[in-house]
Amino acid sequence: MSDNPNELVELSGDEKALLVERKATCPFVGSAVAEGKLSVRNDAKDPLASIEDLRRLGNSGGGDLGDLLMIFASGNHAFMRSDSGKLDKSVPSGLFSLEFPGSQGSHPGHSGILQGDPEIPGSGRLSEADFARLTSRAKDGWIKRSDIGRFIAENLLKDPKSKVFGKNAAALLASDLFEFVETTGSALLSKLFGSDDEASTTHRDVEEKLTKLLGEDNLVGSAGEFGLLFAFLANKPGAKEVGGEPAVAVQDLQAMFVDKHFPDGWETWKKSRIDWVTNTTALLISAEKEYRILKGI
Repeated sequence: MSDNPNELVELSGDEKALLVERKATCPFVGSAVAEGKLSVRNDAKDPLASIEDLRRLGNSGGGDLGDLLMIFASGNHAFMRSDSGKLDKSVPSGLFSLEFPGSQGSHPGHSGILQGDPEIPGSGRLSEADFARLTSRAKDGWIKRSDIGRFIAENLLKDPKSKVFGKNAAALLASDLFEFVETTGSALLSKLFGSDDEASTTHRDVEEKLTKLLGEDNLVGSAGEFGLLFAFLANKPGAKEVGGEPAVAVQDLQAMFVDKHFPDGWETWKKSRIDWVTNTTALLISAEKEYRILKGI
């Protein structure tokens, strides 16, 4: 580790590309590092980044998604390599590790697109086959949310190490939430939860439950990861619905997963925690439905 872990690191193009491919295996963080939006600190061997820098990026456009990203960064990426080579050394305060495979946030049943063995640090790589499995679900260049839920279920079934709770998804959160996430619109939100303040409180309660479950249930963890993607793109100009539900453009997936860059204008639109709660819960329920069908339970 550097004598000053906060010190900025100047990486060559090849070093940055290798870091993004092998270590920072997240479409958001990887794109931020690749484009120089998120500075790398400490050294190339044990790369770190500032939690505050991440918060600022996530809150760009006037939203509060970055406040949620801080929770993930400090909770899932709080350890760096020790002399043993394992990720078991505490990261200095205010920083998080850019070693994603092998971290607490890396789990069985992942998509396979950006990492190999989730238990081995540095095992990141791009799987074009798994990316194609995802994008093959697109219609006219868009993939609707429930189809990504089905993709999540298939990934969990493919991995015998994945763990999924026996309880159904709605029971894990709140029974009336099931109706809410199956539809969209502020009118239904007001009907179910009353005033805007009451709705916000309900979303905070659900957010707490979701973040607690992320590391315990691989279905929730996967839904949370794709929920971040939907929250990031929810208010992008030109965002659309397919079959009455939110959808993501294959063009944006290609940009962030494969090309490692953000969609044009990404800093200008609002990205919110509430969008993460809504989309993560919807993905959780659609994935859980498909998982039970495929398991025959």
